[in-house]
Amino acid sequence: MSDQEQAVAALRALLGPTQVISDARLLEYYKLDGLRPSRGYRDREQLGAQPTCVVRPRSTADVQALVRWANTQRVPLIPYGGGTGLMGGAMTSGEGVLLDFQDMARLLAISQEDHQAVVQPGVVLGTLEDALHARGLTLGHDPWTLGIATVGGAISTDGLGYRGGQYGSMGEQVLGLEVVLPNGMTLRTRAVPKSSTGPDLSQLFIGGEGVFGLVTEATLHVFPAPEGRALLAFAFPTFPTGFAAASEMTGVGLRPALLELDEDEPTSTLASTPGEGSQVVTLYLGCEGFRELVEAQRTRACAICQRHDGKDLGEPVAQAFWYGRHRTADRFQRERLNNLKRGVLDLRPPGSFDYIHVALPRSQVLPFRERALHLCRERGVTVTQCGIWTRPELFSMALRNESSHTEVLADTVDALLTMAQDVGGSMEYCHGIGVRLAHLLERELGAGLYLLRTLKQILDPGSVVNPGKLGLSPATPGWNPP
Repeated sequence: MSDQEQAVAALRALLGPTQVISDARLLEYYKLDGLRPSRGYRDREQLGAQPTCVVRPRSTADVQALVRWANTQRVPLIPYGGGTGLMGGAMTSGEGVLLDFQDMARLLAISQEDHQAVVQPGVVLGTLEDALHARGLTLGHDPWTLGIATVGGAISTDGLGYRGGQYGSMGEQVLGLEVVLPNGMTLRTRAVPKSSTGPDLSQLFIGGEGVFGLVTEATLHVFPAPEGRALLAFAFPTFPTGFAAASEMTGVGLRPALLELDEDEPTSTLASTPGEGSQVVTLYLGCEGFRELVEAQRTRACAICQRHDGKDLGEPVAQAFWYGRHRTADRFQRERLNNLKRGVLDLRPPGSFDYIHVALPRSQVLPFRERALHLCRERGVTVTQCGIWTRPELFSMALRNESSHTEVLADTVDALLTMAQDVGGSMEYCHGIGVRLAHLLERELGAGLYLLRTLKQILDPGSVVNPGKLGLSPATPGWNPP
């Protein structure tokens, strides 16, 4: 028997024959998450490694058994949720067993009184939202991948959604976790909103991409379903005027659930005067909660927008945006299935598009945008869109490379991310690190990366659980303290 056949046989004996997938055709689906060769990723030749097999645990006990087996066999385990992550956090870089949590998708408890939901990691976010809605509650976390992404995946990257301006990130909703550590032990943190009993251990796993342990249960804070919602859309003559309106809103204490400022094709009409740009600048707002709050926020937001030369586009425009906000995920899933049918990883040219999502001091957003647009023009990279999301400090750009030089985009993205770091910002605010940004993590964290690597070595000396993600690999330079 080959090594793969031996591993599959052992895992079937451990979990049962139906819980292990080894068919080569089915394994094709698991080769990639949202990190594709068409992105500006310098090491794209490493993408598309096929896992040894896929296992589907059904319980915490199954996960414990898998971790213990993996330690004895020195086989990497890679946790997999909905497969929508954009940074390669759910991919194997070589031989390894993927843990698909789709069979751990139970809603264990929902408490209207406690405003809590207890769920397994494979629960799809949209499924949880529907169950909460039936009980007069809402999850609040509302990413573009609502109908595909899972609770475990959202926790692993500390994801952010369209309604994050009011409800915060996924990690901010975590009250308690059950986690299987890399040695097979189970850790359970207390599901309370506040304690003062040392460091909050849940935080080690929020945004941890599974490298310190595998989440097998989560207790989440959920919210009353809003009594009302007001959707608004305003057009602004320039990005700076729209940004000023958004900044004033949050500055006076308004917290719209939805706050998105979009600028389409900013390089196509970039004027020579600093601060000018595209004429297609739209601010989308969604105020929700109890009726009096909604009306107060709507009134104040409209007044602020009008004071900054905003033109009210009417509720139909705002509704079209709101009800279409998840279509990108539907398109992503169709593309993934079509690629599988064609037997290809990606139909788009290598290194043809990418995006950045950086967190900046508010005072640095407009200067950063100007410098970024200038840098992209110099390098022949088209900025198709830029904007802010949920709050003024969170700035994004979508980039397109039409040249035949595939490294141009990777170099440009790195230059933009380091530019953000150099003004006191962070290179990523919602999608995690995975493998895509690992090469810049030491620059981001400094001695903090040494601390994380030390923790990894203590908890997972064999580097069995999701190795190489977050820059945490014993073979990575800088493993020893400087």
